[in-house]
Amino acid sequence: MNTDSRTGEPRRRDKVAIYVVIMVLCLIAGATFGWLLASRGHTVEGPAAAPGNDIRYWTCSMHPQIKLTKAGQCPICFMDLIPVRAGQDAALDERQMTLSERARLLARVETRPVERRSLEHEVRMVGKVAVDETRITYISSYVPGRIDRLFVNYTGIFVQKGVHLAEIYSPELLVAQKEYLLALDAAESARQGATRPAAVRETAEALLQAARRKLQLWAIPEDQIAELERVRKPLDHIRIDAPEEGWVTDRQGYEGMYVDTGTRVFTLADLRSVWVLLDAYELDIGFIHYGQQAHFETEAYPGQVFTGRIAYVDPVLNEATRTVKVRVTVANPEMKLRPGMFVRAKVTSQVTESGQVVDTSLAGKWISPMHPEVIKDGPGQCDVCGMDLVPAESLGFATTQAAVPEVLVIPQTAVLLTGTRAIVYVETDHTGEPVYESREVRLGMRAGDDYVVLDGLREGELVVARGAFQIDSAMQIQAKPSMMRPPQEADSQPESPSEPPRSHAVAGAMYHDHFKPVLESYFELAAALVADDADRATAASAALRRALGGAVPQGLPAEDEALFKKQIAAIEGALPAADKATVEERRKRLPALTGALRTCLHLFGHNLGSPVYRVHCPMAFNDKGADWLSPANQVLNPYFGKKMLRCGEVVGQIGPDGRESR
Repeated sequence: MNTDSRTGEPRRRDKVAIYVVIMVLCLIAGATFGWLLASRGHTVEGPAAAPGNDIRYWTCSMHPQIKLTKAGQCPICFMDLIPVRAGQDAALDERQMTLSERARLLARVETRPVERRSLEHEVRMVGKVAVDETRITYISSYVPGRIDRLFVNYTGIFVQKGVHLAEIYSPELLVAQKEYLLALDAAESARQGATRPAAVRETAEALLQAARRKLQLWAIPEDQIAELERVRKPLDHIRIDAPEEGWVTDRQGYEGMYVDTGTRVFTLADLRSVWVLLDAYELDIGFIHYGQQAHFETEAYPGQVFTGRIAYVDPVLNEATRTVKVRVTVANPEMKLRPGMFVRAKVTSQVTESGQVVDTSLAGKWISPMHPEVIKDGPGQCDVCGMDLVPAESLGFATTQAAVPEVLVIPQTAVLLTGTRAIVYVETDHTGEPVYESREVRLGMRAGDDYVVLDGLREGELVVARGAFQIDSAMQIQAKPSMMRPPQEADSQPESPSEPPRSHAVAGAMYHDHFKPVLESYFELAAALVADDADRATAASAALRRALGGAVPQGLPAEDEALFKKQIAAIEGALPAADKATVEERRKRLPALTGALRTCLHLFGHNLGSPVYRVHCPMAFNDKGADWLSPANQVLNPYFGKKMLRCGEVVGQIGPDGRESR
């Protein structure tokens, strides 16, 4: 007994202790919960009452033209709307916004000043080294015969002027030598006969000179002619010597081969001057002209820069590659440049604001019209053709402009191009914090990594060179003018999305029967646009216009008759003026027609027996989006027709009482 009493006593004390702990915990939890409620209530009544935190409207981050007065989903993409508060950038213009320091770091915003300086444009080209065509010599046979000996019997060897190349046996050569010997004997005999008439001596001398000239024209070397005069015996073979020095690039003759007059035996090329043939793209042609310095590198000598002068720009464009050939003449005394080498070249030119190249390097120089690579400091004759040199300015190869004018330039990365507009973001200071302002600018030409600015910026202003797209995205989220949303388009957007007006519908009234043909004609017009049928669309528009003429407010209260007539007039005003409007013209008018008809349905309802469905196409009119009305819960797109028949989705339905629901 005693043991059990003592055992029960501790158990009772334990239970009491547990109850006390639970009660204490409950009191603490209640106090904490009450404090939270009080704190929450204070938060709502405090900042919510502050004007800076009032929600102006709700918008969609993907479609900032949507502005609703209450939270919900975007009617286009069904994303949750986000609030835009009255206190956000309240003191800023609609084109301006601020970013916190953290946001600037995340966007990696970098700025550059607008500079005024001379503009350089760099043109990069690729090409190959080629043989200078003006330094190619063909060695041919001047007489028919047989090649009996070749002194040079392989290609690639360097030969100097006068070096023996081959010996040819020719029967015609024997006849010519005999003719020369007879003429030589006759001339010597006439010289010794003092009593002979002068006419005989002159004739003998003329025949001798003619026979000698014949041998010279056959390229018989002078030493062979002298040997013929000495031994007075025709030689069996004629020797071919190199008329110029150069490298044998081709050999067509072989020992024992018979040749005719004009048969090519060797090809010589002087490679101490070569051509570099470059390909210039069509868009770079305006920056390339004769006389410019071209710098290029080769794979064989990395890091070594070779220099030459542009001597020719092809006047014909290659339609397959959309390039023109640019020829650069390069001295090659060390024989480093070999025909066939691949090169990468660049030409740097100074240009004006309008893109005109300014080059004064040839100012005051004299150039050969036929061989413009011949350049001298004063008047004279061309070393190649002997023509008189002319001033470089007269050929358009030099400009007389003293200095290149300076222009405003900004980095290419600072410009956001839409196709019709160019936008940059300018950083200014606003109460110690950077403010970014969108600015539409007028651009000139692009030169390398820079754009010429014709209007919209001043020297010294800071433009966002990196991070402009992120800032523009933030501007779009706040429904402010941005790259893809011009100011006039932003201003034209309604502050709130066409919320349904108060219904004036009267069930069973006669005006429903008068209005029903209007709906049916509209549905027929939309079906015609779906089918891309212009004639059917014209007929439907005419029927719609007639139906509108018969729509009267019969059965409506007197105070609503004027409103009904006003809506009918709005629908009629949305129709194209021309009866023969094209399909595209009617598609452009369809959004306004749909909007007017939808408003009329909201006001006065219908008696079709089934809902009228509102369908939205987000891609119509360059992704601006547009609606149309349909008698069925399906998507048949009248804006694209057969091209994108199923583009769109049903976003609402209008009941007989005019109320619209999703």
